[in-house]
Amino acid sequence: MRLRNIKSFEPLTPKVTNLLRNAIINGDIKPGERLNETLISGKLGISRSPIREAFKILESENLVETHGRKGTFVKDLSIKEIDEIYTVIKLINVAAARLAASHMNETRKKGLASIMKKMERIVGTHDIDKVKSLSMELHTFIMKAGENSLLLKIHNNLRIQQERFRIKGTSYGVTEIADIVQEHITILKALLSGDTSEAELLMANHVDNARSRVLNALRKNNDINLT
Repeated sequence: MRLRNIKSFEPLTPKVTNLLRNAIINGDIKPGERLNETLISGKLGISRSPIREAFKILESENLVETHGRKGTFVKDLSIKEIDEIYTVIKLINVAAARLAASHMNETRKKGLASIMKKMERIVGTHDIDKVKSLSMELHTFIMKAGENSLLLKIHNNLRIQQERFRIKGTSYGVTEIADIVQEHITILKALLSGDTSEAELLMANHVDNARSRVLNALRKNNDINLT
């Protein structure tokens, strides 16, 4: 567990939460691993109180779970949980795509056109980090363009969960990366044209494909609980 000492003037609970969250998402703390309060306290040079508070926040984010006196453990990934997460991701993204397409104006079209140019520049490059960055930029843009604060809030909460298994499930081949880029470009075109039905359909297909790609990559790397 790679954690550094926290300076005393820094807000402790948010800082501890961010450190542990990032360590879990990046895989530095493994699924099933126990989070030892004493060990973390010693490594960070702080008391246990903010660590306990951080555990509560991480549990609300579905990253850890507490088993009575046994302690707090990093939650394992399972097909069932990923299915549940992607079901909600699909619902909110399809709704957001429809709203965004119906709320198109010149300012938003310029923003989408800018993302489109970036997407087109990476066609054939197979740069998965760039693809992920632009994907996040596009999906955040769509959520904001939909003008629904509740959808945006749910999206932000789910992003933590999604990023965890997206980081683990990114061993994509050249064809898969090309497909991801093309899917985003077709969604962009539908949004720019204001075609709500097409935007919904393309987004639904994109999320279904994303789910399949992530599960296949996780299975390939043996990084998933198959139960």
